[in-house]
Amino acid sequence: MSSTADEALGQPSADGGETGDVPAPAHVGQRLRDARVAAGLSLENIASRTRIPVRHLEAIEASNFDSLPGRTYAIGFGRAYARAVNLPEEDVAQSIRDTLGGASGAAARDATRFDLDEPSKVPSARIAWLAAAVGAVILIAGFGIWRTYFFPAANVEELAQAADAASDAPPAAKPDVKPTPAATAAAAVDPNAEVVFTATENNIWIKFYDGEGKQLMQKQMALGEQYAVPGDAVNPQVWTGRPDAFEITVGGRTVPPLGTSEVAVKDVPVTAAALMARPADPVLQSNGAASNDNQAG
Repeated sequence: MSSTADEALGQPSADGGETGDVPAPAHVGQRLRDARVAAGLSLENIASRTRIPVRHLEAIEASNFDSLPGRTYAIGFGRAYARAVNLPEEDVAQSIRDTLGGASGAAARDATRFDLDEPSKVPSARIAWLAAAVGAVILIAGFGIWRTYFFPAANVEELAQAADAASDAPPAAKPDVKPTPAATAAAAVDPNAEVVFTATENNIWIKFYDGEGKQLMQKQMALGEQYAVPGDAVNPQVWTGRPDAFEITVGGRTVPPLGTSEVAVKDVPVTAAALMARPADPVLQSNGAASNDNQAG
């Protein structure tokens, strides 16, 4: 058969080359482009549907996969493009794999990366759950350290609840104590005298509020830091877990502390009259009574 006949029938010629009018198979990018054009869609339409930049779509239609960020992106973008133009996703993905696998100068596969289109390469659910559990433990431990470091007095509410429970118990009988000169002078105290709290230790939590529960001040006071209770506050009260760590003055006169141990106190009035009317420390009173008995003897 002559070469003219070979060309007419589209058969291979004697030198093995393809001749005639039989077209070569369209590459995967051409298939996607033809499907897009047949559907009457522009590259901008495909970009809007798939969220893939137009420059990447142009590279896909030209089968220029080397310009894409990597193999995983090329296959994933191809699947999305095929879905947008109603082509078989797996056929398109496989064609892209074949193209990438046979391309000369293709970048070596990174063994540490996972292809999203190959489920066998994705970490198992067991490993994912284990990683999530470890992350939760680290998160809880970190929160505990953060809470302890930045809010050392954050558990004062628990102490206050214990103090409230103790206050529900029947009060113990108080011994008869003769009025002291300080108690007598309390009746004549100026109700407008300035009340000042001074921290005698560092980072001591305290909260001041009025009779309606409106907050006046709440913070961790530094050593030597002072706070003057507003003179116009209605029935001001205090809440703290360290009543022994504050020195209190009324009109410049030192009055007994709200407590002598690390036991929370709450809803304690801190007006000038209320503080001046508070009894002196029971231990000091006992010592004073003993001294008077010795002198009488």
